[in-house]
Amino acid sequence: MSIRLTCAVAALALTLQGLTPVLADDQVEEARNKQDAVDRVAQVHNEILITGTAALIVKQASIQVARNLLRTWGKEEQLGPGWKEGVPEWQAAESRLLGDTTPQALRRLSQASWVKDIRRSAVAGTFDGESADTIATHFESKSGQAQLAIMDWFMGEMTLFNYTYTGRFAYDLKGAEAELKALQQAAQSLIPKKDNELEFSTLNPEAFQFVACSPESRYCPGVRYSKLNAIAVQGAIIRHIDAAAAEVQSAMQAMRPAIQAHLDDYRRRQ
Repeated sequence: MSIRLTCAVAALALTLQGLTPVLADDQVEEARNKQDAVDRVAQVHNEILITGTAALIVKQASIQVARNLLRTWGKEEQLGPGWKEGVPEWQAAESRLLGDTTPQALRRLSQASWVKDIRRSAVAGTFDGESADTIATHFESKSGQAQLAIMDWFMGEMTLFNYTYTGRFAYDLKGAEAELKALQQAAQSLIPKKDNELEFSTLNPEAFQFVACSPESRYCPGVRYSKLNAIAVQGAIIRHIDAAAAEVQSAMQAMRPAIQAHLDDYRRRQ
């Protein structure tokens, strides 16, 4: 190899070495910008209907689990038909089951952070930083805020509808009145004032552009974002609620030895 060629190769190597930190810095900056955009998308949503529904559903599920377990344990102890809701020992056992397991779950579910985490994961796994920024910026506009309010309303409504449709929500179940009232109060101020509140016209060009475009366009992520919320995010929310209810059930089942004293008290009283 000639001296001239050797020098050229060496110079190229030095140039590439100098570029490596620059490229790394660019990648770090790009990742930071994407994370910022993803956070902006997640934070803009109002989660109160979802968290309120989650608390209501898990409270109702906890009550039903506690009562089913007490029926089962009463049969195992051969306590007879008199062992039922309303007797003092039953009520004491039910209160202990609920008091020792449910409050922790309800406190976690009442925080919006778990919904935000679901949104961040879904958005980060679906969109690049530029698209996430487009979504976040759109929701800062007047028509974007109107679209967002409608989206949040229907996501909260569909979360509760899932449990109504599958028979896991009972409007008149005793014991969860506080959670039901809290959800009703939260929903009252968020009900869309009219179905056609947002007109897709030249008065709201951002709203029209956000959804009236090809889902394949990287410059038009609105349709994909709407679909992401309706399917992936909604599904993850329901799975999270179901997992919380399952944790409460497992915790109650583990309390069988602690409930024995209430069963024995009832037997002695007969």
